[in-house]
Amino acid sequence: MQQISDYLFMGSLILFIVTLLFKGLGSTGSSNPLGNIDLQMQQNHKNDLEKQDSIISRVFKSYLVWISITGIVISIVITKI
Repeated sequence: MQQISDYLFMGSLILFIVTLLFKGLGSTGSSNPLGNIDLQMQQNHKNDLEKQDSIISRVFKSYLVWISITGIVISIVITKI
């Protein structure tokens, strides 16, 4: 039972990380996640915060994130039994 729990935990953790990478970085691009940066530091911080909020909401709306979190919780419960 311990081995099943370990495999479930590792699989869920890998799925969680891959989902975060694709939903988070994949949606904005890895080179510049906050958009164009003005060299004179005259950025629109409200726009940057809205982009970050939309990325976070997109990640938590993903079914794969919730499946991986559920797998992690189930593996922890199996370990406690």
